Amino acid sequence: MADRPSDPPHEQMSGIGGGPPETVERYGRPIRHFPVAVSAGAMAGAWARQEGAPAGAAVVVDQEISALGRIGRTWDTPAASTLTLAMVLRPSVAPEQADVSWLVAGLGLLRGIEALVSDRELATWWPDDVVEVASREVVATTKVDIQLGPGEVRAAVATMRVDLARLGLEEPQARESLLEALVNAVDDVAHTLADGPEAAAAAYERRCFLVDRRVKLRLMPKGETRGTVRAFDRGGRLELASATGMIERITVDMLRSLEAV
Repeated sequence: MADRPSDPPHEQMSGIGGGPPETVERYGRPIRHFPVAVSAGAMAGAWARQEGAPAGAAVVVDQEISALGRIGRTWDTPAASTLTLAMVLRPSVAPEQADVSWLVAGLGLLRGIEALVSDRELATWWPDDVVEVASREVVATTKVDIQLGPGEVRAAVATMRVDLARLGLEEPQARESLLEALVNAVDDVAHTLADGPEAAAAAYERRCFLVDRRVKLRLMPKGETRGTVRAFDRGGRLELASATGMIERITVDMLRSLEAV
């Protein structure tokens, strides 16, 4: 399953400097903007958990104090060259399928970028990155925090960070256009879950760099495994085929790191 944060402190709810957050309507959805905050994910998570933020609600942060991704990986691109937003998803899936939210966020992130960038080939890299295929360099990343209730997924908060400089999107108008493209693309992918998670998993699979490639996975808390990436199942798990044909299914929280070999 995805990371499950504890309730954030008051500072994370109100941003740096205090005062209630202002909610505005943009692109047909509620959006909150913070010049500085602990993290976009913490702000959106508190909004979802304590105020019932609807699906599609988004938080934009100019500068994060703690720009951390999956398993604490730091985002090192300067804030001035980063678009950071977090979106609230309300996926209609069972708790054991919650990892499909990572596929929704990753595919939406890719499609949103591709709406503005057409001069290079991009792909997803499970579970959290978008890469430039030629160089395998990360151009964007996501982190999904799951909020579970009894027998249900109450919300999934997808934090997305995009390297604007690497993509040539640093101009203010390009940044604004990318924000709109991202929230709409993630929404579009999320809506496919209404018919079950299989369609979202298949769509992600078609755009994943790793499919049919040999990989080495370091696992949590220790150990490693190798094989060929075959598919992604309806629960968002990576299906890894060994040389003997045995299929191993890897969840996001099992993974420490993944290397294409």
